[in-house]
Amino acid sequence: MSSKHLRKNLVLVFSAILVAATLLCGCQNTEEPEAENPDLSSNAGYICDLATLEVYYHNVARYNQESDFPLKLGNIGYKRMWFEYSGIVEIGVTASKVTISEPDENGVVTIYVPQAEILNVNLDENSITDPVVETGWFTTLSTEEKTEALSNAQTGMEEEADKDDTLKYQARKRAKDLLESYVQNTGDLIGKRYTVEWIEG
Repeated sequence: MSSKHLRKNLVLVFSAILVAATLLCGCQNTEEPEAENPDLSSNAGYICDLATLEVYYHNVARYNQESDFPLKLGNIGYKRMWFEYSGIVEIGVTASKVTISEPDENGVVTIYVPQAEILNVNLDENSITDPVVETGWFTTLSTEEKTEALSNAQTGMEEEADKDDTLKYQARKRAKDLLESYVQNTGDLIGKRYTVEWIEG
């Protein structure tokens, strides 16, 4: 995927998330809110889900086995295969690791947000192309070998995504921005001014 296309997707998704966050704050219980110690942690999991960054990718699965037959006669045992597919890597923070304090007497809420990580790698099975296969004499590719090629490709894709510190930074920042907006809007609903202090770690 080109960086231009990725940036466009990020802008669109982030805009949708901000709208959703505003609705979340505006759709709180219509009963008169408690003036003391609102439970700010109750929606942390939902907000972290909203902040998850979804990165579309296109990948190639390969399988290669050289002939081990004496004299390479007819390349018996030689196998080569590749096919293409698409999927989504989900990058975000684990909601259960997020901590949000109650507001102190000065309206300060302390929040800890862990580093972002790879949450899931989703394969679009409908995107898998017909495999291109080359084999030697009396040689076939088994279903297990095709599955192995796909599994190795998925693992490689996840490892590459995990090395992308820029994407992980963006995912964590998105979670922090949404959590800060949520805390401030919750304060506005009950006529209080809340500010956020971050616990780094």
